[in-house]
Amino acid sequence: MNNTEIAVSKHDLEALNRFTSGRWLWNQRQQLACRYVKFDLSTLLNLAASAIGSRSCTLMLKISEGQYNKVFQLTMDDGREVIAKLPNPNAGRPHFTTASEVATMDFLRNVLGLPVPRVYAWSSRASENHPGAEYIFMEKQAGVPLTNVWDTIKGKQKVQILDQVVDIERRLATTQFTKFGSLYYRHDFADDSDSNAPLYLNSTGNEVRSQTFSIGPTNHCSFFNFERGALDIERGPWSTVTEFMTSIARREIATAKARLRYPLMPEGLFFGPRQYQPSLSKELSALEDYLKVAPYVLPENKATHASVLWHGDLHSQNIFVDPQDPSRIVGRPAFLDYNGPVAEGLGKVPLPQIFNTMDLDEQQKAKALHLAQSLHNLYLVRCLQVNETTFQAIQAQNTLRHQVSVVPGLVLMDYEPLLNSLLRDVEKEWAHIVGVGEDSSSPRTPLPLQFSDELEETWQGIFK
Repeated sequence: MNNTEIAVSKHDLEALNRFTSGRWLWNQRQQLACRYVKFDLSTLLNLAASAIGSRSCTLMLKISEGQYNKVFQLTMDDGREVIAKLPNPNAGRPHFTTASEVATMDFLRNVLGLPVPRVYAWSSRASENHPGAEYIFMEKQAGVPLTNVWDTIKGKQKVQILDQVVDIERRLATTQFTKFGSLYYRHDFADDSDSNAPLYLNSTGNEVRSQTFSIGPTNHCSFFNFERGALDIERGPWSTVTEFMTSIARREIATAKARLRYPLMPEGLFFGPRQYQPSLSKELSALEDYLKVAPYVLPENKATHASVLWHGDLHSQNIFVDPQDPSRIVGRPAFLDYNGPVAEGLGKVPLPQIFNTMDLDEQQKAKALHLAQSLHNLYLVRCLQVNETTFQAIQAQNTLRHQVSVVPGLVLMDYEPLLNSLLRDVEKEWAHIVGVGEDSSSPRTPLPLQFSDELEETWQGIFK
C-alpha cells in the first residue's frame, strides 16, 4: 500500500469491510452479513492510484456508509483525491447494479450536461477483478454538502438553489425513454433486435438513437430484496406503463406464493384480538382483483406515465454547493421536506394571525415554518412555470388512481387491506373512470370486481 494511512484502528482493518455505522434491534447478524464486503485493500488502492496517473495512495478515509454502499476517500501522493464506492451485497444484482449506475452517471454528465462526478474507472465483475469486489472510482465532488450551510445562508440564496434544482428536474423530465427499466451501456446489456430503435425522446419530442446506451432490466430493489431475487418474475424492460404496473402486481403474487415476508411485521394494526389477520388467500385475492382493473385505473394525467431518469433521494447531503458562493450548486437534492402542515394553495404564505402575541421562541418556530412553506410553494410555482410535466406528476400523487396503482407493490408489507379499500373506492368511481355508455346511465365497461359482505365489514372495521 506504499505507506498508506488507514483512518481506522491499525488492529482492526477489517472495519473497512464491515458495517460500522450502527446496530439493529432485530436480525443483527443477518443485517451485518448483507453489508459485509471482502476485498483486497492493497490492490484496490493501487488500482485507484493508477486510474488517475498517481504513484500511490497515502491516505484512506471511510467517509460514508449508507444502507447499500461503502464510500472511501483516497488521497494520493500528489495530493489528488478520489472517491471509491463499493456496493454491499444488498445493493442489488451483482454486475447489473454497478454497470447501470456507471452508465447512468455517464448519461447524466455527458448527454444531459448535469453536475455529476466523473467516473475514472470501474468494475462490475467481482469474480474477474483483482480486488475481488465491485467498485467505482470517481472524482471527489467539489464544494460542501448543502446541509452544512443551509441554516446559515440567506433566503435569496435558498431561492437560487431551488431554481437550479427545478432546472435539473426539468431536463430530466423532458428526456423521456421509450422503455421502462434501467439504463446500461449497450455492451453490458443490449437487445440486438432493438439496435436501431430510439432510446429516448428529447425536449423537442424528437427520437434519439444511441449506439452507446440501452434500456435493460430493472435493478430496483423491490424486485430483488427479501429473497425475491431468486424468483422467476418479469423484470423488464417494459414497453408500456401498463406492462410495468401489472408486472409489479404479478411480482407480489409470486412473492406471496413463495411465502416470503417483510422481516419486520407491523404491530398493533394486525394479529391482535378481533383484529385483521393477514393470509395468503386475502393477499392473492386483492392482487388478482387489481389486475382486473389495472388497465383502466392508471392515472388520468399522462405526465405520470413517462419513463424518465429521476433522483428519489434529493436530501441536502446529496447537493454540493460552492463554499464561496453557497447559492451555486456543484452537485445534486428532499431538502424542501419539513415537519408541519402543507400550505393551502400556491399563493403567498402568511405568518400566523397571532404572530405578534407569540413569545420569542414561538415566533422563531413560526418564521422557520413560514420559510419552509414559502420555499415549498415557490418550488411548485417554478415547476408550473418551467416544468409543467413534473408539476402535474406531483399533483397526481393525491388522486385515487395514482394510489391504487402504487399500493399493489406494497402488499408484501401487509398493505392488502388498504388495497382492498382503494378498490372499493374504484367501484364507486367506476363510471367516471371508464365513462358511460350511450344511455348515459351505466358504465361503458362493466366493473369486473365482486366484493363479499364479509370483506366489507372487515374493511370498515379497519378504516373507520
